[in-house]
Amino acid sequence: MTLTYRFTLSDDEFARAWLREYYRRPGWRVFRVAFGPAVAILGVAMVRGDALFNRAMGIAAILLGAWYALKPFLAARMIRNARHKSGRSDLAIELRLSDRGVRIDDGHKRTDLAWEDVTAAGRGPDYVWYEIGRGARATIPLRAVDDLDALEALLREKTAWAG
Repeated sequence: MTLTYRFTLSDDEFARAWLREYYRRPGWRVFRVAFGPAVAILGVAMVRGDALFNRAMGIAAILLGAWYALKPFLAARMIRNARHKSGRSDLAIELRLSDRGVRIDDGHKRTDLAWEDVTAAGRGPDYVWYEIGRGARATIPLRAVDDLDALEALLREKTAWAG
C-alpha cells in the first residue's frame, strides 16, 4: 500500500507544530514545562529577603526562569522567520509512505527514509507526526489526509505509535 500526500505548510503551521512537539517530546517533559516558572517563583521569594546576596541571586533566578519559560516561544518565532526568509514557506511537499519507507520531496530535495529510521509516530490536534532519529519530528497536516485510518494503520504497523 502506498499513501501519497501533497501539502504546503505555512510558516505559522510549522511554528505551532514545532512548539507543540517541543513540549510533547519524550524525556525531560516535566522539566521543559515546569523549570522556568519554578525558578522564577524561587527568585521572587529570594528577592524579598533582606540580604543583598539573596536579592542578587533572586534577580538572577527570575531572569533564568524567564529565559527557560520564553526560550521555546522565541525559538519557534526564529524558526518561522528563518523559514520565511529562505523561501521555504510556499514549497509544496510531496510525502509518500509505502511498505519500503518514507519519501519526502519538496521539488528541490528528495529524502528517502527506511522504516527503521522512523522511530515513532502519533497524532496531534491538527496533524500527524512521525519522529526521525533522536527527537526530530515531521508533521502531516490533517487537512491533507483523506483516509486517516489508513495512515494510522500504516504508522502503527511500521513504527511505535504514541497516540
